Amino acid sequence: MIIRVMNRQMHKLRFFFLLLAYVCLMDRAISDEIKTIDGDIIEGEVVDVDEEYLSIRHSGDSISFLQWRIISLISRDKEVIIVNRDETQKKFSILKTANSLSAKDINLTATDKISDIYPKEMMERHPFFERGVKQSVQTDDARPNVPDTKKTGKSEQSGSSPGTFDTKVASAQSPSTPPKTWKGSVGAGINIKDGNTESTSTHVKGGYTNERKRDNIYFDALALYEVVTNKATDVDEETVNEQRATAKYEYKHTLRLYSFFNQYFEHDEIENLNYRFISSPGMGYRFVLKDALKYKVEGGPAYARERFRGGIIEETLGIRIGQYFDWKILPTTAFYAKTEYVQSAEEAADWRLDSGMGIKHNLTKSLSLNLELLDQYDNTPGEGKEKEDRAVIGSVGYNF
Repeated sequence: MIIRVMNRQMHKLRFFFLLLAYVCLMDRAISDEIKTIDGDIIEGEVVDVDEEYLSIRHSGDSISFLQWRIISLISRDKEVIIVNRDETQKKFSILKTANSLSAKDINLTATDKISDIYPKEMMERHPFFERGVKQSVQTDDARPNVPDTKKTGKSEQSGSSPGTFDTKVASAQSPSTPPKTWKGSVGAGINIKDGNTESTSTHVKGGYTNERKRDNIYFDALALYEVVTNKATDVDEETVNEQRATAKYEYKHTLRLYSFFNQYFEHDEIENLNYRFISSPGMGYRFVLKDALKYKVEGGPAYARERFRGGIIEETLGIRIGQYFDWKILPTTAFYAKTEYVQSAEEAADWRLDSGMGIKHNLTKSLSLNLELLDQYDNTPGEGKEKEDRAVIGSVGYNF
């Protein structure tokens, strides 16, 4: 009886391990294999490409970058990509098979001689064949009749051996300069109100982004100005006069983990604030990293220095936590949101929260519309000032 029970338990345990192994194998991602011109094999997942480099993520989320000029072929599951090049072009031959292929099992040799493919004796037995081919490709003006690849949509692969496989050949013009990694924008808006209240509101904003292989650089600036006319006295009164700017540098340790330094500046005439600097280094992590959806969180120590009118200076040490969300809803429309929280280490009641969200729609490649909600909350404002300051701005922008 005991033996039967033990056998049943062993069968259940064996079934459990087989099921677990099956699930693990099903969940395992098939890695890419890259073979260099020197014969080295590099395994990982291709996460990014451009005209010059291939980015590969390895186990542990480490990233390496390979230049196309040293890559011989790439294998990914049931597909092999053969890389060829000449002085001006890169060409890719895509070979698809019914079974998985590994770059380790492929020995690629480039040649321009038929004798390297077929025995020399075969060519010597049929010299008339070679002469006939030469005559058939001559035009009336004695120039070779080269197929027009623009009309046929096909391109010959140089340096690859013929076979019975169905291949696709794609060529890409190699740029003489590195690909552009930066982009910028400027925008402006104006709102004029007349009637019981006369007011004029204007704003100007700008942004710069440079996302490179190992680091990112961000900069944005905003200037707000509003004048309200007193009907009784016909005197203009400033109700908004402030400028803000943020500069940020990110260094990528892995595809998701990064360190940063963030510098914030603010000037507000209405709050009698000559300047406010907030400097913050720290670490961040990209929890979601997709083409259409991105989300990251960062944090670190913060140093704030404020100078108010009258020579009053305040300095505080604390922490800063930020989160950023970007969602590409449509190819021409994007939604973005951010929240930055700064807490003083000396006084629990001394904290501020800067948040914003907006939507941007590209009318053309260079022209865009932008609607944004900005909210600043200072838990310890100046005397006679409100804690919360909100603004809704709409602008027409130029992208470059």
